[in-house]
Amino acid sequence: MKHFFAILGGMGTLATTNFLVELNRHFHPDRDQAYFDYLLVNHATIPDRTDYILDHSNPNPAEALLEDIKQITPLRPDFFVMPCNTAHYFFDELQQATDIPLVSMLTLVADELKRTLPAGAKVGLFATKGTVRSKLYADLVTKAGFEIVEPGEDLQQAITSLIYDDVKEHSQANLKLYEEILEEFKALSVATTILGCTEVSYVNSHDPIRQYPIIDAEKLLVKETIRLAHITQKK
Repeated sequence: MKHFFAILGGMGTLATTNFLVELNRHFHPDRDQAYFDYLLVNHATIPDRTDYILDHSNPNPAEALLEDIKQITPLRPDFFVMPCNTAHYFFDELQQATDIPLVSMLTLVADELKRTLPAGAKVGLFATKGTVRSKLYADLVTKAGFEIVEPGEDLQQAITSLIYDDVKEHSQANLKLYEEILEEFKALSVATTILGCTEVSYVNSHDPIRQYPIIDAEKLLVKETIRLAHITQKK
């Protein structure tokens, strides 16, 4: 392949699969040969990102991600995408390891916030404990001129259960719990809630109603992947 993109996946596998499903949902050419060329690395054995962020004595996921970057870079993809919000904790380290652009979900979310919300609006964060603790989105939201609303302990426990028990362990989209969590954010007077975990994005993909205002980081990454692939694969 001369022009293709690379997906750093497996965090987790179901979330990566959902990224591909959404890619297919938003891009449907009229023949096989008109589809994008891409390389998927489903590195499922990458250590848990939240475990490391919460306790650095746990295995460091960056080591496996850097290995993937170094193995793929000589193949010369046009760009990398990484459908895992928590793994963006290592974004700068990964980008420094290659001259090939790595698309940032954080940047895409920041741009969407600025495009859609009035200055000073409250923004909820529906994400793993690791992403919340890392302050990745909190810093981004504050810098963009908005007020971050992070989950309290009880709400975070519900989010963790949705991500780890329902999606990761049982491959289930628990829409009842998902809506209850979004209702809790609504009660905190947020203008929108960032879905900052691809397992949560998986549940959102199964939501037939979508009655709550959200910004889904994975869906933004899908759209940006399609946009960039259209540009690069025409070369």
